[in-house]
Amino acid sequence: MNNINATKKTIQKLLGYLNFVPKENEKSIYYKVYTGKYTIEIDSENEIINYGDKIKSDNKTTQNFSRSENFVVLECVDRLLEKGYQPQKIILEKTYPAAFSDLIRLR
Repeated sequence: MNNINATKKTIQKLLGYLNFVPKENEKSIYYKVYTGKYTIEIDSENEIINYGDKIKSDNKTTQNFSRSENFVVLECVDRLLEKGYQPQKIILEKTYPAAFSDLIRLR
C-alpha cells in the first residue's frame, strides 16, 4: 500500500463490518450486492475499489487504497446504497468549471 497506514487485515475487518464477502474462487476480491442487484467490488491485491458502472466519477483518485479517506468514501457510498439511494445519482469527485478554464474538484 502506498500512503495508507491500514494493513490488509484492517481493510478485511472494515470490509467485514460493511458486509462485503469474498468472491467465490477469487482470493483477493470482496463484493457486496445492493438493492437492484447493484454490486461494488474491492480488489485487495490490486488495491482497487470498483464502484460499478452506474456510480459516476470525474476522477479515479478515490477508487484505490492510496489514502485512508478513500475508505471513508467507500463507507459513505455503502450507507447511501443501503438506504436505497440510486447508484446513478451518486457522483464521486465532481468537477466543476471555474474562471479561466480551470476546473474545481470537490471531494
